[in-house]
Formats: sequence, C-alpha cells, structure tokens
Amino acid sequence: MTVELMKKNLKDLSGYMLLLYSVTAITFSSLFFIPSALLAESWYVKPSAEIPLRSGKGQEYRILAVIQDGSQVELLEEDGAWARISTSNGKEGWMLRRYLSNSPPLESVVATLKARRAQIEKQATSMSKKLDEVSKSCDQCKYDLKACILDRDQIRKSYDSLKEDAADVIYFKKSLSKTAEELQELKHKYTIAKQENEHLRDNSRIKWFLAGGGILMVGWIIGLITTHGRKRRPSLL
Repeated sequence: MTVELMKKNLKDLSGYMLLLYSVTAITFSSLFFIPSALLAESWYVKPSAEIPLRSGKGQEYRILAVIQDGSQVELLEEDGAWARISTSNGKEGWMLRRYLSNSPPLESVVATLKARRAQIEKQATSMSKKLDEVSKSCDQCKYDLKACILDRDQIRKSYDSLKEDAADVIYFKKSLSKTAEELQELKHKYTIAKQENEHLRDNSRIKWFLAGGGILMVGWIIGLITTHGRKRRPSLL
C-alpha cells in the first residue's frame, strides 16, 4: 500500500511541476518590462508575425532583415521606444522595443516543460522500480527476521535446557564428591577393621595354641599319674 501511494505522489508531483512551469511562463510572458541597462543579453521577439530590422531608429530607415517571432536575439542598446539588437546570423539593426521580451516563447517553454515532464516521468519510473526492489527486499528482511526470531527462541530454549543440565551436573558432581569422601572413609574404616580382625585372629590362634598346649600338658600329667599308679600295683602284691 505504501509503494502504490508513493507512485501516485510521484505522478501528482510531475503534473504539479508541469502546471507550475506553465503558469510561470505565461506570467512572465504577460509582463512588459525591459531593464534600461542590459547589453548583449539574450532576448526573444514576441509573437507578432514578422518584425522588420531597420538600419536606424525610425520607420524611414531601410529594412535590413525580417525577424520571425520567437527568434532569439541579443539586446545591445536601448533608446526610447527602439532597441538595437544582433541576430543569430550576425546582423545588427534597430527594431521597436515593444516586440522584445526577456521571456522565451510559449512554444519553447512548452517544449522545455514536455522534456522536463518526460525526464520526471522517467525518474518516477526508475524510482518506482527501486521502490519495488526495496519492497521486495523489505519482505525478504521480514522473512529473515522471523527466521532469526525462531532461531533465537530455539537457542534460548536449548540454553535453558543446558542450564538445567549444568545444574544437574553440578549437583551430581557434588554428590559424587561426597560419595567419594564417604567411600574413602569406609575404606579407612575397613582397613582399621581388617587390621583389628587380623589382630583378633592372631590372638585367637595364640589362645588356641595355649589351650592346646594346656590340654597336652594336662594329658601328659594325667599320663604320668596313670603310669605311676600302674607301676605301684605289682610292688604291692
């Protein structure tokens, strides 16, 4: 909608400029004003059929040339109602000043305005194409922006998930460290218990050895007593 509106504004602007040029040209053509001290300046013969160029300031002077209306001449001198001019082919002479105007002919103005209008229309067409390109680029940018927003949301979601995973990893790491400490402590206790167990086992072996030795000693004593008793019986008979 914005591009179409800009195209319409450009067309309206070209029409407005053409109208402005036309009004300006007609306004200046309607004014009858010639400065009194302009020399060697480009002026134009007003539309009035053919204008005689004379050798002097008066109707009695010889006609040097006939100038067509709209012809461009150079104003060399002014004297009352007469003006000395120079034509494009180098002829100089006098003609009535009222036939001169510093505004170009309406036909020339119209031709200039047409050329200007064609140029403006060409520029408007070029700008319209550029606007279409900009509009397409804008649509592509909007599409890319939506894709970037989707990617951003996905990245943000992945980041949040990674944060949660990182928190879990930190928690597991702390738990693992605590478990490792507990395991180390259990190993230490196990070592101590093992040592105590070996000590108790050694004590048990000593006790069993002593007990065995005591039993042997008792047996030996009993054996001695029994043997001694047996030896005495025959002697009593």
